[in-house]
Amino acid sequence: MSAQDHNKTLVALHAAIGGVYTGGLIAGGWLIAKNLKSVEQSPASLAIVGIVFLLALLFWSSAILMHRRKPAGRPLALIAAPFCLIGFWPVTIYTWWFMHSDGAKRMYNVVEDT
Repeated sequence: MSAQDHNKTLVALHAAIGGVYTGGLIAGGWLIAKNLKSVEQSPASLAIVGIVFLLALLFWSSAILMHRRKPAGRPLALIAAPFCLIGFWPVTIYTWWFMHSDGAKRMYNVVEDT
């Protein structure tokens, strides 16, 4: 597979994980609205929804920037990789491996100091 093929695969995987977090965000908002019984539960619920929102935003942003082959796509993918370590550990390994390969470094114009 070429570097472009690996990049397309990672774009699809990051978009899928972003979709999973977005679905969780939608379901979480619905469950919070349905089951919120007291004001004391509100801060914890809002914090969880906020964290899931930030994760969804991170994965969608990394997928979009990798699709456009912007230089910021590589660091965002490397930042997003540890956040999918528990649930999607093969994606973490694949992202980390590809983003440190020579093909990805050429694709994202990374200049190494030697």
